[in-house]
Amino acid sequence: MKFVKLLIADDHELIRDGVKSLLSAEAFIQIVGEARNGEEVLHKVKALPELDLVLMDINMPVLDGIDTTKKLKELHPEIGIIVLSMYNRKEFVKNLIASGADGYILKNSGKKALLEAIISVVKGEPYYEKEITKTIMSTFKKPQSITHNTDVKLTSREEDVIRYVVKGLSTDEIAEKLFISKHTVDTHRKHILSKLDVKNVAGIIKYAVQTGLVKDYDLF
Repeated sequence: MKFVKLLIADDHELIRDGVKSLLSAEAFIQIVGEARNGEEVLHKVKALPELDLVLMDINMPVLDGIDTTKKLKELHPEIGIIVLSMYNRKEFVKNLIASGADGYILKNSGKKALLEAIISVVKGEPYYEKEITKTIMSTFKKPQSITHNTDVKLTSREEDVIRYVVKGLSTDEIAEKLFISKHTVDTHRKHILSKLDVKNVAGIIKYAVQTGLVKDYDLF
């Protein structure tokens, strides 16, 4: 696992201290900065050229997490952003994914979920907790919202990969489930994104829901 330089953005000192405490025992993580609002995030990132990841709250003064995520991705698309929030509302989830967030976990999650999110995003894989994925799915349920070409020709293996992606499995986990290499999974992911003409996991989930490839109960 590569060494990860991380910045925590939250207007509550107690939350920042809690995250630092959770991650203090992880040798591969170095917390290199803290910020109380979005403006501080953008300012501090300039002084941290080797920053890998930002843990971002939504409700922050001066500049909130949604606008900060959008601006940070425009300026530094290489920096991963994981939203760490107490909200699981459709409007927040949808807006943050549209802004470019690479991951979204809830503040009541444990250390295991936080570490999984960090490792996934640093490896270039988006991470959404199961509850967040359900929220994304519910956003795309209405038939009138269908915008994808449902005649896309996917292979059975690509459909298998999609189902596991929607469940939130990592590339390593999908490879293990399907008895194929990680490289093959990555290739399938690229083909899926190209065939569906989408940019991220949210687009894959949208397609899977609208076409009936996955259902709510598939997440249990």
